[in-house]
Amino acid sequence: MLDLSVIIPAYNEERRLPSTLASVFNFLHESGRSFEIIVVDDGSMDHTIEIVEEFATHNKQDGKDVRLIAYSPNQGKGYAVRSGMLAARGEYLLIDDADGASPIEEVSRLEDAIANGADIAIGSRAKPDTSRMVKAKFSRKFIGNTFNVIVQTLLLPGFFDTQCGFKLFKRDTAIDLFSSNRIDGFAFDVEVLYIAKLRGYKIAEVPINWTNVTGSKVHVLIDSPIMLWEVLTVAVAAAFGRYKRQASSSSSR
Repeated sequence: MLDLSVIIPAYNEERRLPSTLASVFNFLHESGRSFEIIVVDDGSMDHTIEIVEEFATHNKQDGKDVRLIAYSPNQGKGYAVRSGMLAARGEYLLIDDADGASPIEEVSRLEDAIANGADIAIGSRAKPDTSRMVKAKFSRKFIGNTFNVIVQTLLLPGFFDTQCGFKLFKRDTAIDLFSSNRIDGFAFDVEVLYIAKLRGYKIAEVPINWTNVTGSKVHVLIDSPIMLWEVLTVAVAAAFGRYKRQASSSSSR
């Protein structure tokens, strides 16, 4: 089994993905661990697939692999992440955004949290910590904070940031959760973390360094209402006991 799988969902990322691929591969290669990088192309219409294939050709080594999962049409970030997580071969599974906003070096903070007993370690841009540097646009902070208030009120009290695209899972935990989640859009994180909470997994929220990178695929006017609707569907499903029934049938971990 590989030490680590890094799952990178990508949709029209020909500009931002190359530097992220290089930084992730080089860091993990220098660390000496075995790993794979899985790029899930979510129906891109640019040259994302070609970029990944070329990178993989030039960087394939024993115990250090770059894989591509591609399909069409676009299905949503949640669908892409789920596809990558369920195909991963690592002992630990990391979700990492294609823009590289979370430096790959921050994975060590998440690994420390796992080593200290967490089943899931989620990077946080909002949890107070003066030793971390977060550079984000005011508009993105405002929208993120507003969304988080809704998430805390309805489903996940106590979490400062559920949407940061930098999350580390133990393998068995990831397979359990991503075999159960159904949201294909940007709010998939909320559903996954809510299921994890119901099933008794320990979740550590870890402040990390983060820098906004231009080119976000989240469209405020279009995606914000959809994300709200997705969160409401999770809340309604929870009220009807859907996740609790699944939790009771999957109690052994």
